[in-house]
Amino acid sequence: MKYGVLAVSKGVDNKINIGDYIQALASAQYLPQIDKYIERETELKTYSGEEVSMIMNGWYMNCPQNWPPSSLINPLFVSLHINKCGLPDFLNSTSIAYLKNHEPIGCRDQNTVKLLQEKNINAYFSGCMTLTLGFKYKSNTRNNKVYVVEPYTCQAGLWNKHKWISLKTFIYMLTHIKDIKTISSKKKENGLKHYFYNAYFLKAYSKVFDYKMLIEAEYINQYNYDIQKQYPTQNDKMRYAEELIKKYAQASCVITSRIHCALPCTGLETPVIFVDLKNDNEYSTDRFGGLIDLFNTISWDGLKLTGNLTKRKINQTNFPKVKPNWKPIAQKLIKGCTDFIESTKKKQ
Repeated sequence: MKYGVLAVSKGVDNKINIGDYIQALASAQYLPQIDKYIERETELKTYSGEEVSMIMNGWYMNCPQNWPPSSLINPLFVSLHINKCGLPDFLNSTSIAYLKNHEPIGCRDQNTVKLLQEKNINAYFSGCMTLTLGFKYKSNTRNNKVYVVEPYTCQAGLWNKHKWISLKTFIYMLTHIKDIKTISSKKKENGLKHYFYNAYFLKAYSKVFDYKMLIEAEYINQYNYDIQKQYPTQNDKMRYAEELIKKYAQASCVITSRIHCALPCTGLETPVIFVDLKNDNEYSTDRFGGLIDLFNTISWDGLKLTGNLTKRKINQTNFPKVKPNWKPIAQKLIKGCTDFIESTKKKQ
């Protein structure tokens, strides 16, 4: 039996979300080996190689015309998310028949469960596979590092809408320029525009998080154009995903607005605060049903951080611990994946 994982390096644009490969890394934990990378957006339907078994976790689908998958793919459907951008095409009669043939379907979020159950498909909430990354990558040691991974901050157009706030931000930038340059350098961002936005970030976030902690943190961008240039092959991207997971596994704490940073950190038992966007669009929030309660969260309302956790200054010492409610979800996923792989070995 050959084994595959989903890749997402083409079909949308050249901007890579390494979160897709963190999801692939989560499924790869259970595989005897990786024989194939199959592109989620362009190759599932047309795959014509040797029969391959795959754990089909992930986000579906920008290109619903390339669904359902080839009969040569033996799938385990867990942690499936159906996004509104793929509807209604993704759930046409052909797709419904295909999914019913592979019931039950484990869904990453409650909204996907509802979508499938409305089509009389046997579906259940499985949670996200990245909650199981501790299966292989949990670390018994912690370092003193803090990671800040793409947290929400002010959007472009601030000057036109809020001139007084913008003026105060410029003054703050001038009076804190050394520290703002430090953050900008870590983010590989230079120039006045970036200094301005990083000044706003530091000004807003240091009201809640320890100032020194923010200056000394490592800054990571999980979704950018440079990933494809620096990690051109599928194996390169998987190695980079693994590199990030090993960092998060040993971290003191993490602040992020990336769900595929917050979920892995939770499964690695690394203290993490997820910054969500208040009044975000439904294409984004539909992903969170059943997952958002697993995190310690703070909301960004467009100008400032809000929520119960903002009532005290947060540092490495008093950073909130990981909630325990993710563990039963992860344990069921681990059992389902290990049982699936054992069943494929018996067929050989």
